[in-house]
Amino acid sequence: MRHVLLHGHVFKNAGTTLDWALQRCFGDGFVDHRRDDLMRSQGGKHIMEMLEADESIVAISSHHMPRDIVDTDQVSFHPIYMLRHPILRIRSVYDFERKQEAQTPGAQAAKRMDFREYVDWRMQPKVAPTIRNFQTRYLAGRLPPRFEKMADFDYFELAMQTLHQVRCVGIVEQYDASMVLIENTVRKRFKAINLAHVPQNVTGQQRAALSQEERIGRILDELGGLQAKVLEHNSFDMALYEASRHVFTRRLEDIPELSARLQKFRKRCTVLERQEKKSARERARQEKRDQAEANRGA
Repeated sequence: MRHVLLHGHVFKNAGTTLDWALQRCFGDGFVDHRRDDLMRSQGGKHIMEMLEADESIVAISSHHMPRDIVDTDQVSFHPIYMLRHPILRIRSVYDFERKQEAQTPGAQAAKRMDFREYVDWRMQPKVAPTIRNFQTRYLAGRLPPRFEKMADFDYFELAMQTLHQVRCVGIVEQYDASMVLIENTVRKRFKAINLAHVPQNVTGQQRAALSQEERIGRILDELGGLQAKVLEHNSFDMALYEASRHVFTRRLEDIPELSARLQKFRKRCTVLERQEKKSARERARQEKRDQAEANRGA
């Protein structure tokens, strides 16, 4: 039986960091899939074609990972999702799109609008639902272009089914513990799994010293009169997040010697970060030597 990890990369939910760890762990066996059109139109069929064409693939990440892909006699799939507090995610989306070098409607809007104006624009029904119950839509398998209606209770029920059926659902605000949970869950099938990481694509570092409650409070204060609308349009995401926290906590409690495992994981991350910094310094020195050599030859 072949086993394949499927990372449903939810936008601005620490997916780039997880992808970095998967690529480091599996090398060429990891595919960071960017053909969203194929994934949207063909879904599981496209994934099966990829696996048939390349037997080395053991992990795939996509912003449009299909929800309805099922195991076959030959392949067993292991989905991974990361969920985030919806209010914190809203701020992260804005910060990212504001600095993003892209011509998407979101990136253009973030550059010409302040935070409150941007969020107000994102609340409009004809604008892509990037910060309107987006996580509920994702886990329900109702992503663009299938967002012709508002997220409803049917979407929420589908998302809750995914939450309870998928064993590897992590919480961004508890990232290290999430990686320990995922490693522990899939290690029997992926014995070399190592999700130690160096954070990637991080925004909002100036707010990192604040507690989660303080950051949420500041964001809500910034929204002012938009608070009620934002909470209304993210009510399912709020409920999904709270449910995911409870499920996550229960699953962590089933891990033997959790504290020791978490401590060892963080030590792995510290060692890895030192190695990455050392490699970066060595690359910088080599680039300077190469540039000096080029200047002498000019």
